Amino acid sequence: ILQTNSIIFYVYHCSKTNPVPWRGQGQGPEAWWKRPIATRGALRGIQAQSCPSENGEVLKTKAGKVAINIIGMQHAVTIQNATDDDAGVYTCEVANQEDCKTSTNVKVIGKPLATSKDEVILDCELSKDVPVLWYHNEMEVTASKMIVMRAEGTRRALVLRKVEDKDKGKYVCDCGTDKTSANLNIEEPPEIQLDVKLLAGLTARAGTKIELPADVKGKPDPRVKWTKADLVLRGDDRITIDTQPGHSKLSIGNTTRGDTATYIIENAAGKKSATVVVLVLSEPGENSRTCTLNIVIILQNTIVLPAKMKGIPAPTAKWMSDGKEIASEGRFKIESDESSTTLSIPECLRGDTGEYILTVSNPAGSKTVALHVTVLDVPGPPIGPINILEVTPDHMIVQWRAPKDDGGTPITNYVVEKKDVKKPWEPWSVVSSGGISTTAKVSRLEKGREYIVRVRAENKIGIGAGLESPPTIAKHMFNPPGPPGLPECSDITENAVTVEWTLPDYDGGSPISGYVIERREMTGKWIRVNKTPVLDLRYRVSGLFEGNTYEFRVFAENIAGISEPSPISDPVKASRAITKPGPPGNPKLKDWSKSYSLM
Repeated sequence: ILQTNSIIFYVYHCSKTNPVPWRGQGQGPEAWWKRPIATRGALRGIQAQSCPSENGEVLKTKAGKVAINIIGMQHAVTIQNATDDDAGVYTCEVANQEDCKTSTNVKVIGKPLATSKDEVILDCELSKDVPVLWYHNEMEVTASKMIVMRAEGTRRALVLRKVEDKDKGKYVCDCGTDKTSANLNIEEPPEIQLDVKLLAGLTARAGTKIELPADVKGKPDPRVKWTKADLVLRGDDRITIDTQPGHSKLSIGNTTRGDTATYIIENAAGKKSATVVVLVLSEPGENSRTCTLNIVIILQNTIVLPAKMKGIPAPTAKWMSDGKEIASEGRFKIESDESSTTLSIPECLRGDTGEYILTVSNPAGSKTVALHVTVLDVPGPPIGPINILEVTPDHMIVQWRAPKDDGGTPITNYVVEKKDVKKPWEPWSVVSSGGISTTAKVSRLEKGREYIVRVRAENKIGIGAGLESPPTIAKHMFNPPGPPGLPECSDITENAVTVEWTLPDYDGGSPISGYVIERREMTGKWIRVNKTPVLDLRYRVSGLFEGNTYEFRVFAENIAGISEPSPISDPVKASRAITKPGPPGNPKLKDWSKSYSLM
């Protein structure tokens, strides 16, 4: 049952001797409905017993939520606006009849929801493998470049690539004898657009009022919050936050030096954010002799570092970075007069991150202020190489190291993707994208196929460049063994022979699990002798035909597969064994004379 829908049960009381429902035969017996009592920490709607009425609570009528109706032999209960708390096993018991009860299990799920341009997979499972038809808003769905239909065993899936607003609505999977459906809602990803004057930051005098307006778009209307130093701002006597559909504005009155910070407006639903750097300047003389300010700015914006100067005679300004004086040339522009100085760096780069020191001086003395500038960018690529810790025919485990440069803000996630080397036209398939672990399991591989794994780091600015692994075949990390030694035959009879061989020179890195023996008549086809591999280095081959000549060969086997065949044995002929005759026994004298005797 989808959330907010209604759950309705109908039960007809039947005679044990006559299974026909007692409809129209007068009022039915007294009955009641029970449902399990939810326990904190347990999985909702999942109980160990199939009908746990003895531990349940009796349902009672509740306006706007639970309705119980009895019409003749029909008992019905309706639960409106279903939520997760309504999931569970419901039992109907008849009074004074211990064995007369029935139950059903109800699961409550959320409504399918997707964001515009997402890939959506509608998945269902059949009781048996039959063809299905898909419908969208009662119109049959056909496969296309953006719509893929999948069938794996009894599972059926409809894949919608880059969904748009036109894709929302009711989807039905119809197998002919039954059908299931789901309603798909499409969100529009949120957008935040700052006033163009705020992109390079905002500078204000202490004691004045600052306003930070922003346009906010999205469907549904996004929720917005303003933060400063990772703390959510709340309205007070100085701070006012005015958020209306499509717009939000942060106002701070009577500003002080403490209001110098980076302010972030964030859409909580879609995690879209925009950053405004605010610098509040105090009157000369209010500062200590040396102070440090932190400035954060996004890549490709213009760094503007303004400062007011006051003194008699008028002071001069000197800007320095990395121990060297900055000259107004190339990408750096310095504008100074008797009362102010400004350092500008257009289209800033990640390498512009650092400490900029301004020293103003005249014959009476000097003052210094340090401004630490952080230019935010996407992270660099992870440090390679990608190590393959484990590989099997269906998965591999990979490991990498964090990037040298996190882009100026902590890494929030690693995007791990895979691609079949033999299918370069296919897009990268995302394996995982939810965590900061530098180890990942790449699953759902096909045995024998060659894959490349790509890892990219992500921070709040975006996803950085990727690091790719060398092509890796989905197979065990070890190989099949080498062939066994030359088979030798002994103890030959008219219908059997004993075959012996030696160990292979190489076991492939995995213990040998057995040997397979084959035989053939001269120039005939090879026939396997043993049904299951043998562990010994000898095997008695029976079932031979007397007078026929045979050859034998042996294969070794481990978990990775079977070896090449051994050399072919010398031909042997199935025949009775030839032995020396024994001594004569029980001699008897039949006749004799002087010259001879007959035995």
